[in-house]
Amino acid sequence: MVDNAKNFESTPKPQSPELLSPAGNWDCARAAVENGADAIYFGLAGFNARMRADNFTTADLPELMKYLHQRNVRGYVTMNTLIFADEMESAKAQLRAIIEADVDAAIVQDIG
Repeated sequence: MVDNAKNFESTPKPQSPELLSPAGNWDCARAAVENGADAIYFGLAGFNARMRADNFTTADLPELMKYLHQRNVRGYVTMNTLIFADEMESAKAQLRAIIEADVDAAIVQDIG
């Protein structure tokens, strides 16, 4: 007979859900942080599915990530469009800026 109670007790307990909020501009980012978001996600000009919405720029990234990290909030960039061959250098430049700004994660499109 298997001791299921013992197995259950050794199973790690799930962490609390993450409160993730969209933020396309500074006002939205501040509101999300002030209202308890654990993380925000946002697009940058160029490679996100909400091009007509407000978006941050790569120039905003260092200040935005500093603001978030000082408040223990994570920042996720969306790069959720198809990237074509003629856009590859621009996409690489944006990824370099994302990495240099210490962004916590990128949300990408999966065509599969």
